[in-house]
Amino acid sequence: MTLWRMAWRYLWGRTLVTILTLTGIALGAALIASVLTLQRESETGFLRESGQFDLAVGAKGSPLQLVLSSIYNLDLPTGNIPYARFEALSRDPRVASAIPLGLGDNYRGYRIVGTDSTFMDLADRRDSQHHLLTLALGSFFQNDFEAVIGAQVAQQTGLKIGDTFVGSHGLVVTPGSSEHRDFPYKVVGILASSGGSTDRAIYVSLASVWHIHETETETHRKIAGVETKAALSQKDLEVTAVLIRLKTVGLRLWMAQELQKQTEAMAAIPVNEMHRLYQQVLEPIQRLLLAVAALVVVVSTLSITATLYQSAERRRRDLAVLRALGAHPREIFSLVVIEALLLTLLGLAAGWFLGHGGLALANPYLRDSLGIGISPWSTNRIEAIALLIVAAGGLLAGIIPAVLAYRREPVNDLSAT
Repeated sequence: MTLWRMAWRYLWGRTLVTILTLTGIALGAALIASVLTLQRESETGFLRESGQFDLAVGAKGSPLQLVLSSIYNLDLPTGNIPYARFEALSRDPRVASAIPLGLGDNYRGYRIVGTDSTFMDLADRRDSQHHLLTLALGSFFQNDFEAVIGAQVAQQTGLKIGDTFVGSHGLVVTPGSSEHRDFPYKVVGILASSGGSTDRAIYVSLASVWHIHETETETHRKIAGVETKAALSQKDLEVTAVLIRLKTVGLRLWMAQELQKQTEAMAAIPVNEMHRLYQQVLEPIQRLLLAVAALVVVVSTLSITATLYQSAERRRRDLAVLRALGAHPREIFSLVVIEALLLTLLGLAAGWFLGHGGLALANPYLRDSLGIGISPWSTNRIEAIALLIVAAGGLLAGIIPAVLAYRREPVNDLSAT
């Protein structure tokens, strides 16, 4: 019988203790694997989208709120700014592209985003050969009240090319919110999945959004007995935000400061805001979770030491017989170390599957609530190194009982029994 088979049989000769020790190792490994994977994937997803634009311009307020609402569709907008501000920005010689956004309605919780054809033609900064918005089916909107829907919207709502739907007032689903039944949208295109916020958005023409809310405002004025006025003039038009790509990235700070001081609007630098969010909020939480995982691993390592030591004490006669039959002390040492190695590797394997399996189950929630599509089964170098360190710790945990077993005299152990 080989040392590996003997070690395996010894492990499962004390099933309950082995399972409890494996559980501790698995929980620590699962925490490490899930936290590191989530950190990597979420950071990649957030920064990938924030890097598509140099500035987000909107009403004065929280810069982070402006970025989250205009790029990630996650927060409420800071307000509206005049359409004339967008026109001025689009004419600015420093600006390569200016994308207007008009928010205010949703369909089953998915935001209806008014914009123009510039957004549809925008190249992906990660791959200039592809567009930021890529169609899977159909075409982009050409007329008012035509809609292009994200991949997740199509999947969750069942909307298909040619279907119609009506939006509801507000950016989230609320009981009693009014539907714009007189203004149905027709689906003309479905976007390919991007794993980002565009999967959860519905894109329509900016004029469609203006027309709905202009009509709604006039209706409310009539109900209130207020004299109505003619259709909105150009100076009355507003946009929620403007996303900007500059000809030179180095102009971001200068232009942001200029807009803050000289206009009714403000400009936020998306990459800076997301880095700040990570540094102030997400990183401390991730470090805390990693500390908890490390503590669990330490406790599990001590448990391995205690388990193997007690096992060696209970098997003193068995080990003495092996020595008497000619087993070298090195083989006795190796037997105990192999037990520690098997315990650790089994725990790490179970922890890896537990951690990544949990992320796979949570992936739909992360995609729905945060717009982050992660690769739950991917493992990078940092995670591999962390798990190898845990494996080394488990191996070292077997050294103390192995040394004690190595140094025992078989004559004493046999005579004691």
